[in-house]
Amino acid sequence: MAIASGNPTVMSASTFVIQVDGIKVATFSELSGINTEVESVEYISSGPEGILHTKQYGKTKPPTVTLKRGLDPETYMWLWHQAVLQGDPLARKTCSLQLFAASSSPKSGQPIITYLLENAWPSKLEIGGMKAGATEIVTETVVLHCDQILMQPAG
Repeated sequence: MAIASGNPTVMSASTFVIQVDGIKVATFSELSGINTEVESVEYISSGPEGILHTKQYGKTKPPTVTLKRGLDPETYMWLWHQAVLQGDPLARKTCSLQLFAASSSPKSGQPIITYLLENAWPSKLEIGGMKAGATEIVTETVVLHCDQILMQPAG
């Protein structure tokens, strides 16, 4: 695997869109994180030079994606999470997460980068605290787990 180097361009995104089967199902204003992790395991061996301590690849953890948005009347994410709660095996969906630059929008432009989330499912859905008479925006936070995340650069 080759690792690209050179003059990197810093990305700035303003909109994050989840698509399932090519259909936009939700738009988010914040991507809190895309997390992938491989645990390290200490490996101890002995030989003619004595005891050698090294780190090896360990267990991989399922990737997670955390998104936030202002609560709106769209119910796709809620219904998808309800299917997970009911144990529906069809609730695992391969979807895309598209990042749009501030200068473009999902309606007018192409995403600057797309992540493909294989067998994704919303493990957590949280509606932010509300207070009667308050003027704060009510937020919805969604945590997606998936088997694998593939990156698809634009162009």
